[in-house]
Amino acid sequence: MARPSGREIRSEVLSEARRAIQSSGVNGFSYSDLASRIGVKAPSIHHHFRKKEDLVAATTKAYREEFRTLVDAIDEPTAIGRLRAYGKLFLSPARENLMCLCGSVAVEWDGIDSATQREVDAFVNGEVQWVTTQVEAAVAAGDVRSTLDPGAMALTYIATLEGALVLARTSAAREVVLDAANGFVDLIAT
Repeated sequence: MARPSGREIRSEVLSEARRAIQSSGVNGFSYSDLASRIGVKAPSIHHHFRKKEDLVAATTKAYREEFRTLVDAIDEPTAIGRLRAYGKLFLSPARENLMCLCGSVAVEWDGIDSATQREVDAFVNGEVQWVTTQVEAAVAAGDVRSTLDPGAMALTYIATLEGALVLARTSAAREVVLDAANGFVDLIAT
């Protein structure tokens, strides 16, 4: 019987799977790829995640929760400031030539399992709600035109940021994400 190594294999697998999904998509890696990258054998991964669907769902859930923690940590005094800070969260993956994990998974929607779809839906719904709340606060403060539909603006902002990540991968101009975020906020501001 093999002795425990003391390594956090599950955490390492989740971390490497996250990077693989953000870089190449759900179908862009195998357990063998992950095992090679972290220096274990594929059965070690199967011990923690019986099927690839289990791994993708767990990775998506972990990403959603981590992103929520980052969003909840935004500490700007104004809604406009919070919207700008939110856009900056998308800059980190752009600088690493990565996609938003949930955006990357959504591209393969018809090929992913229902548990992963629920995680992506929870991510999108949570982000739309948060951004909608910020737009509503900006309208109430008179910082955004009152004729705007906050929910529609939230969807548009998130779509803008996800699209900017795609554009950032096509060139060396990773800062396009920040330009898109600030450009959007400037467009809705009074």
